[in-house]
Amino acid sequence: MLAALGLGVACAYAQLAPPADQARRLPQAQSLRDKAWGAWFAGVSHDPALREPLLAQLRVAQSLRDPEGDPEGYAYIQALFDSLIQIPGPIPTDVILPFEASWRAQVLILLSRNPGGPENESNLLAMREESMPDPEWAAVNDLLFSVPSKAFFQRTLQEIRITHAFVVVDREVGFCGGTTACGSSTRRFPKGFPPVALYQLQAEMAPGDALLVDRPVAIYYRRIVVPTDGEVEWNECESSTVPTELRQTWLARFFSAIDWLSIQQAEQLFHPQTVIEWHGAAQAAAEMEGLLARQAASIQTLVGHAQQRELVQASGMRLSIKTTMEDVRRDRSVPAPPVASREIVIR
Repeated sequence: MLAALGLGVACAYAQLAPPADQARRLPQAQSLRDKAWGAWFAGVSHDPALREPLLAQLRVAQSLRDPEGDPEGYAYIQALFDSLIQIPGPIPTDVILPFEASWRAQVLILLSRNPGGPENESNLLAMREESMPDPEWAAVNDLLFSVPSKAFFQRTLQEIRITHAFVVVDREVGFCGGTTACGSSTRRFPKGFPPVALYQLQAEMAPGDALLVDRPVAIYYRRIVVPTDGEVEWNECESSTVPTELRQTWLARFFSAIDWLSIQQAEQLFHPQTVIEWHGAAQAAAEMEGLLARQAASIQTLVGHAQQRELVQASGMRLSIKTTMEDVRRDRSVPAPPVASREIVIR
């Protein structure tokens, strides 16, 4: 009954006055439901003058940050973020960062409007160390790239794990990539709350998605509106790729932007997989050694360019190319030669 009354009041207000006027009135209400309607009216108005009242409400709402303990508090905060995203303009970092743990996608969307500044750099660097879905982690790195952050480039270089996988064959073989498994759940808000959107970052664009950041890795965000007293399907996907390997792939993509390499070129530079056609042990050993030497020289050149641009300080740093070899020959009467890892000393 109260929910229906609250919704009826909101609809009656909407008939009497424009959304901006309703947004100014309803935040003074006592119930979180009516406050959420005020936030909704602010978002519908797209009025930049309402940004500060929304931020003031968000500051007060910090005590409601527990998404499990208070569904109405969570829905209200979601409404505030939804409206702030719909209203153009930069947002003070100190207001939104306390909500990062449960509203990271929304925080990153708002941070993308003004990623620069020393305080944002340190916050993004700290956020980068947390566990999160890969599109969110990529967005954090994209924002650091746009600052630009020398600390980010230094960490990227120190973290990169360079590999070279050799496959020795005496016949034609094929390789398969990873798979992706998706699960779905249902999302809803408490009765009587306005239509409020959920946000999700994506590495691939679908119809209706908006661009968050375009380089070095394009990341998009999806706005999924939960209707009043309704529900939506919420899809989450997990890749079968080993997380460490996937993160190294992202690192290669970020680092590739230094020399404007394509993603495929960066993959080939940092994580190549080479098929060695067997014509004897000496030939296989020489071919693998030559490929490792060329890979090491290319990485040395890339890091040298980064140093020239004062993005990193890497002189004397030691990087290692970790090698693996898979022998899939039909005839293994002659053992395949071992292949040692290769160390790179940055000049």
